[in-house]
Amino acid sequence: MKLISQIDRWRTLAKLFTRPVMATIARTGSAEVAFRQLRKSGIPVEAETESAGDIFDKLFEELRSFYRCEYVYKAAITDRIIFGRHSPRTASMQLELPVGRSIVDAAIFNGTSTAYEIKTELDSQKRLRSQSQDYLKVFDRVYVVTHPSLATRYADSLDDRIGILILSESNRLSEVRSAVSNAHQIDPALIFRVLRRDEYVDAVVRYFGPQPELPNGSIFVHHERLFATLSAELAHDAFVKALVRRTNDADTVTYVSALPKSLRALGYATPLSMVQRSRLLQAVG
Repeated sequence: MKLISQIDRWRTLAKLFTRPVMATIARTGSAEVAFRQLRKSGIPVEAETESAGDIFDKLFEELRSFYRCEYVYKAAITDRIIFGRHSPRTASMQLELPVGRSIVDAAIFNGTSTAYEIKTELDSQKRLRSQSQDYLKVFDRVYVVTHPSLATRYADSLDDRIGILILSESNRLSEVRSAVSNAHQIDPALIFRVLRRDEYVDAVVRYFGPQPELPNGSIFVHHERLFATLSAELAHDAFVKALVRRTNDADTVTYVSALPKSLRALGYATPLSMVQRSRLLQAVG
């Protein structure tokens, strides 16, 4: 059998918890293609004696204990906040959401909007200042989620409005500094750029009434001009309403809740059809 170092093993395991792997399982209806790659890398997988979901959970626990990559933090946010503090029926989560010139690691919508930028013990601080300024133009609350040893560094170097959360060795999220409500200072024009066409059309009709029939090439510009005139509070309200609806429909809630705990964050992150979701659940059941 191929020999593999511990660090290479953990890096290989981290690649297992990615959207391409999730999409492949959903497309083929089998986790074997993912497990075959692990075996090629020198990591034994006994799929004959355990369900695929149990294997994913077990391998994830190894990552959580020894190699806290970004996905470990995303899974903790999903578990502790969406399925713990809130409920997937009332709160919506987006992973890797483009915002301005940045991409926020996780965003939760539950009556308000909260951005979570993850900085693990494996990351650098590069670009965090510019990223956080982008998020403050769109979200009510912004948090950096990091290792306990890095909390003071980030608290000292970032805007006072930004909160600090730490992920403990026991997988608990604890607040070191609260985020300050920022909804009154957001930029409606930047929020508009996060919304999908049906979402911004709905918002404009809600606040300005029915709009004229327009050619496709003019719809974006017309609605952007109107949306940008909204107050910060109204634009933020439209933002929250739109983003909540993206993932709190009954089908999505049932699907994500049925996934193994280790895959729930990927359930939110990986766009799949209803048929693919069903195939995936069968494969990891």
